[in-house]
Amino acid sequence: MENVMANSFKLGSSNDALTLNVIRRQGPVSRVEISKMTGLTPPTVTNITTKLLELGLIAEDRIGESSGGRRPLLLKINSLLATVIIVYIRSERMIGYVIDPEFQIQLEDSRSIKGKKEDEILKMLLDIISDCRKGAGVPVLAVGVVVRGPVRRKDGIAVFVPNIGWRNTPLKGIIEEHIGLPAFIENDVKALSNGEYYYGSVKDAKSMILLKVSHGIGGGIIFNGSLYRGVNDSAGEVGHTTIDIAGPICSCGNYGCLEALASENALVDAVAKAIKEGQSSIIYDMVKGDLKELTPEVIYEAADAGDELAIRMLGQVARYLGIGIANLVNTFNPEILIIGGGIVRGRQYIEDIVRQIVEDRSFESSSNVLEISFLTTTTENTLKGAADIVFAEITESIWLGQR
Repeated sequence: MENVMANSFKLGSSNDALTLNVIRRQGPVSRVEISKMTGLTPPTVTNITTKLLELGLIAEDRIGESSGGRRPLLLKINSLLATVIIVYIRSERMIGYVIDPEFQIQLEDSRSIKGKKEDEILKMLLDIISDCRKGAGVPVLAVGVVVRGPVRRKDGIAVFVPNIGWRNTPLKGIIEEHIGLPAFIENDVKALSNGEYYYGSVKDAKSMILLKVSHGIGGGIIFNGSLYRGVNDSAGEVGHTTIDIAGPICSCGNYGCLEALASENALVDAVAKAIKEGQSSIIYDMVKGDLKELTPEVIYEAADAGDELAIRMLGQVARYLGIGIANLVNTFNPEILIIGGGIVRGRQYIEDIVRQIVEDRSFESSSNVLEISFLTTTTENTLKGAADIVFAEITESIWLGQR
């Protein structure tokens, strides 16, 4: 089936890929809706969908609701067509997934990377991909690897993965050489942003910014319905915009970055510093006097118990985060800004402050039309976003014979 798809689509056009991706993302969908979404004429859509049906790339799903005329026949992607492997490298675990075009997980392989060396983790990555491929019930078209930190996506290079220590690691080349499948490397926040935009809470918006505030701060930017990457795939590194030039040193080496002031690491550092300076808090007893055991979760628990220091420091983080968001709002004027990541656990202590700072520090013309929301779960849409990117790349390259 894999060869049939590749050979058939070498004769196709960009409109074939456009139509197929719309059906994959929006299906079940009618031909009329496809025409509206793509801007293609109804006869063109009919011709393309007829060909896609003959090739077995899409399938007829059901009869839709009538809007006045005949009830339309809805089309969807063929979920038995093929799969992709997505490997999500998290803080302490590496998880491989075999995912079909409807984003159903067919197989999952989870392994610990805690305490592993860089080369051991790389070998584990290849092992997981190989095992997932062997366990897949239908052909695997490609591999996507989701990592933290910046990537050079076109070259398939992980520039820096902080939780592992990889620097300028050519993951794409290594995977393609050892596994023999096309490989795509993606930043976790960009994957999440793509997934949230197409498959999450965002409806009919043309612009969106997503901030993932956890140990660090990363961003994903959507403009005109597409992920904005910048000239060298570096767009979205909002955690390293300067908020206070006299602020604390950041992991990037600069001083006063948003990440150094408003991330969960910054929250932990601020609380630990305050306790060392003699400020009273139940947190000291919660960690049994060992501030090395202090985590964001401990701070959230202390805040829930009414601890004044925890609540005050969460408010401090919220003010810096609000300033960073106000800068983004004034620069990009988005319709929606979504805050996700671990910081959402402390939402009740930061939300009002963030909203007030954004209102006070951004232009009224921008803040009046801005919707701020909080994202409670991230893994599902990170996977969907990553798989969507890989399927789209495959559609536009292998199936169109451009690789």
